[in-house]
Amino acid sequence: MPKYSKQLLLLPVLLLILCSWGPLFSQEQDQYVTELQSFSRLIGGEWHLDNTFQVFTWGVGKRSLHAESYAVSEGIPRLVSQGAWFWHPGENHLKGYFTAIQMPVALFDYTTRFEGNTMINDLTAYSEDGSVSNYVETWEFTGSDTFQWTLYMETGDKSSKLMEGTYRRKSE
Repeated sequence: MPKYSKQLLLLPVLLLILCSWGPLFSQEQDQYVTELQSFSRLIGGEWHLDNTFQVFTWGVGKRSLHAESYAVSEGIPRLVSQGAWFWHPGENHLKGYFTAIQMPVALFDYTTRFEGNTMINDLTAYSEDGSVSNYVETWEFTGSDTFQWTLYMETGDKSSKLMEGTYRRKSE
């Protein structure tokens, strides 16, 4: 049998294998998109609080949500933190990792869930020297262009409010 005839006989087998895997890849893609869908309300514009703002954009295939935080001084924005949230298939929940500069925190490790109109983040913050602090951060969406942000420090079984504010979306 000629060399090309053997390859042509294998082609239908390869196509069958690829087609059978297609739904598996499609379901995996859909799970990522579904789990991240609650973040869609953050897309568009800049979210301002005092002299800071955040910008959110989708990653490739909407499989992650990218975020950048800026501090504004004398009218000039300066990037101070960036990272991304994604669905972690091994841990079966939303995770976020963010790095920062000129802050007491070098790395933020988020485990995120949504309950109704509230995003709840179990947050571990690592300083440059490796010190660890645990927080709970809530973002309660009170309108299409506002959310109430609250940060609680967790020590043992005690929680105390550290900061709060209202973010407002401004069109770019």
